Amino acid sequence: MAIQQPPKKTKADVVYESLQQAILAGRMERGAHLRQEVVAAEWGVSQTPVREAFRRLESEGLVEHAANRGVIVRGMPWAPPPSPIENIARRWDELVHDTGSIPGSDFP
Repeated sequence: MAIQQPPKKTKADVVYESLQQAILAGRMERGAHLRQEVVAAEWGVSQTPVREAFRRLESEGLVEHAANRGVIVRGMPWAPPPSPIENIARRWDELVHDTGSIPGSDFP
């Protein structure tokens, strides 16, 4: 029984995943312009895999193609929820500064 190897990643896959991770991690600012030629040169690939990566990113809403402007980073389409500790800290601050918000504080 032969062990199946996972399919090899194409050049477009590599460029796409790298750009996607950079956008989601916030290493690429919203509104930044991405030029095909520059990205292709950085990755040592032709512009075809870069175009494919841009199409995939656009389908996810991470970038947009603007006429006469090229590809622009839109950033994350959603904001991650606050961590539980942030919620606790916010609620604690509300309770400390607004005693009227303490449950049961309306009793005489």
